[in-house]
Amino acid sequence: MNEVFADLHIHIGRAENGKPIKITAARSLNFANIARECVDRKGISIAGVIDCASPYVIADIDNFLRNGEAYEIEDGGIVYRDKLCIILGSEIETAEKNENGETGSAHNVCYFPQLKDIKGFSKEMEKHIKNITLSSQRARISAYELIDIVEQFNGILIPAHAFTPHKSFYGNCTDRLEKIFKEKFNKVFAIELGLSADTDLADHISELETRAFITNSDAHSLPKIAREYNKIKVENISFKSLFNSIKNGQIAANYGLDPRLRKIS
Repeated sequence: MNEVFADLHIHIGRAENGKPIKITAARSLNFANIARECVDRKGISIAGVIDCASPYVIADIDNFLRNGEAYEIEDGGIVYRDKLCIILGSEIETAEKNENGETGSAHNVCYFPQLKDIKGFSKEMEKHIKNITLSSQRARISAYELIDIVEQFNGILIPAHAFTPHKSFYGNCTDRLEKIFKEKFNKVFAIELGLSADTDLADHISELETRAFITNSDAHSLPKIAREYNKIKVENISFKSLFNSIKNGQIAANYGLDPRLRKIS
């Protein structure tokens, strides 16, 4: 097993054609620049880019693969310069309703092994999202429904920044993930902590005792990549090895900001 650094929540600001993807993210934050930043400056071996369901980004990935510096691997992921594995992902906002009938919104990060899988996912989500070209769009479905769609395309769903006051499950939807996912909760083997929580806080929630914790940058600019990251023991840098390691508790460490800093005005 090798220990590698992974940041699994990185946004794209603009596509190569200049079209907006994440409105609040930097223009320089595109697929190719993310790959270079991870390899040349940050020492990241596995990067999750979570705006890859946008057709504009899919076109950029196709071009990126054609330039010869990167290639897809059988176990999932795009390997760049033999140093970085890029995991193709999509952040989806779901509409949730709790037992009191109150509504809330939560973000989910969905990861896929192959480009063909996220292409299929993108086509399917066009039925549920008003503008599939933009990042983190609200879907007219719940996470309970979304997880089945993700699995249909060989993907994995992880609740994103689960404790933030807005756009998260514990933040504004529910006090128990099991109430959201019901009998499918066993498929949720990890949660993303986000800037509002750390492992000590999450450890107080009994339903998370058997779940892995990951912490990621949620980068909206190139310098923010690896602001938070994970040290993970993996057999190799691939989709299959990464998520096997997360499922089997091979996260050696989470690195991130003290969540108390978020409370300083």
